[in-house]
Formats: sequence, structure tokens, C-alpha cells
Amino acid sequence: MKKINSSQPNNVIYMKSLGKRYDDEAGVLDALKNVNLEVKEGDFIAIMGPSGSGKSTLMNIIGLLDRPTTGVFLLDDVDIATLSEKKLAQLRRDKIGFVFQSFNLLPRLNVAQNVELPMVYAKKSKAERKQKIEEVLAKVGLADKARNRSNRMSGGQVQRVAIARALTNNPSLILADEPTGNLDTKTGDEIMNLLKDLNRQGVTIVLVTHNPEVGKYANKVVWVKDGLLTHKKVSV
Repeated sequence: MKKINSSQPNNVIYMKSLGKRYDDEAGVLDALKNVNLEVKEGDFIAIMGPSGSGKSTLMNIIGLLDRPTTGVFLLDDVDIATLSEKKLAQLRRDKIGFVFQSFNLLPRLNVAQNVELPMVYAKKSKAERKQKIEEVLAKVGLADKARNRSNRMSGGQVQRVAIARALTNNPSLILADEPTGNLDTKTGDEIMNLLKDLNRQGVTIVLVTHNPEVGKYANKVVWVKDGLLTHKKVSV
């Protein structure tokens, strides 16, 4: 994959004049319009906005699940417009760790096996996988839960497993989609504090949420409305 230089060499995400248009029987919908966004290494950014604002479309493009119609999008200095679907899937596997509202663990597997899956797909050696499982489970406070099954764990513990799984391939970016949406307030705060701690250790995080209380954990907030980035702020 050929890298090209953006205006900032340490950008994880670089978007310039990005747009996404959908054409269907109902007509033309500009879901995103003239989006300019930079996410640098070590950032913790929350993308917020009401339902239908375009934030989910933006998240899907960042997560390489969709392509923009116009503009430039570089992920870790790689121009995604130049990539085949196969290369795009490889970049998604190697560069992005996903954390979902619904956890997306496989109930038939234990904790260690769920965490191991991305490394199996990446064809890491058994020794590498074993070492990384121990490392990431310790990082999320679940070193003693490797053999547990998720259906016997609390929601907060399951989300910690999902975060550990997201860290296994040393991604450039953690993309968290409503990571506290299925958790009570106390457990949600614990998960957000964990993400905050990981960010302090240098992990770059993009969080998508509709919850202002969750958004407060980020260092920067990007508001999306009617497909436009309308407001940015640095949180205190």
C-alpha cells in the first residue's frame, strides 16, 4: 500500500473536501458535504450529532466500511481511493480496532479465543498470539478471566473483552461506536475511564456517540449536522 504525505505527517485520519452522496428512487441525498477532518496520533475525538445528521455515514467511512463519493481520505497516510476491496479489508484489519455497542463476541468461544480471533486472521504465530492475549487482557483488567465465557460475565466485563480484542493487532486507531449504549451509567463510566487511560498511553480513539456525558471524556468534539461538521471544541 503506497503512502502519500498529507499536511501533517502524524495524521491518523486526514479528510479534505470529503462528500458522500446516495442516489436512489427517492432522489439524491448528500449525507456528508465538504468534510474536512484531521485526527492526529494520540487524539481522543468524539463525533456527535442527532439521528440522521451524517455521523453514522462518517463512522462507516472512517471504519473503511464505505467509500466517500468525493474528496480525499487518508488513513495512516494511505489514500483509500487507490485500494482494491481486498486491500481495503486488509487495511481495516491491520489499522482499525472496532468496539461496538453490542460487543460482537462469539458466545461459543472463551475470552482468550475471542481476543485471539483478529490475530488468527492476521496469521500471527501461536506464540505471538499467546503473548498478546496475556498483554491485552492485563491491560483491561481481565488477566484472570481468559477461560471464562462471555455469557457468564457482566456487560462491563464483556465490553472490556471487546476492547482487548480491538487492541490485539496494535491498530493505529480504535473506533468505538456507542461503547456504553448497552451498559448502566456506573459501568459505562468505568468503560470510558478505561478508554481514557488507554488514550493517555498513546492509543488514538474516535468515539461515535449521541450521549453528551460520554462525549465529555474526549479531548475534542466534532458535531455533525445535516452532513456538515458544524462545531469543534477542545474539552477542559
